Amino acid sequence: MKRSYRHFKIEDIRELGIEVSRQKLFDSVENLYPSEWLLQTLSINQQIPAESEKAKSELIISPILNELFIKNPKQFTYFSGYQFNVDQKLGLKGFCDFIISRKYNAAFIESPLVAIVEAKQNQDLVDAAPQCIAEMYAATIFNQRENNHVSTIFGIVTNGYEWLFLTLENLQVIIDTERYGLKNLPELLGVWQTIIDRF
Repeated sequence: MKRSYRHFKIEDIRELGIEVSRQKLFDSVENLYPSEWLLQTLSINQQIPAESEKAKSELIISPILNELFIKNPKQFTYFSGYQFNVDQKLGLKGFCDFIISRKYNAAFIESPLVAIVEAKQNQDLVDAAPQCIAEMYAATIFNQRENNHVSTIFGIVTNGYEWLFLTLENLQVIIDTERYGLKNLPELLGVWQTIIDRF
């Protein structure tokens, strides 16, 4: 039995009955240009040491999610650093860096959950995918218990500078073959907007 999401490996994901493949997730992305606020915030924050997952979450990831929150009023809310215990026996427990709910005015983690963001320090993003997939699977179970059957759960693994996107649908995980990053911020925001428009 796994102790928490953090301990999941690809073998454990397969034991859950989940198949994993890789393909391009987004055929065409319309750029979404950042506000002056986001550009200034990221410019300042990147001058501050961000070697830990917590620092990257606060200094890079949160401002991007805040930008999307502002650009999409009443579309979603997100929870940062919450304990998300769904199934102790399966090891689906522990902290999630960010959990996104389609319920925009939720005070607590509430269904329908639509995306999970996992921050990583220096680990390769693909190697970190099993942890995120376990959290995505837990979100699916959580939704089902609340009678909210969300067809697709999105997952994102990021070190702040590079972002890797995943989907989970009917026990099929697709890991994107592309990576998006701060070097092309309009494209990264465009991918996020594509996801928000889908849910």
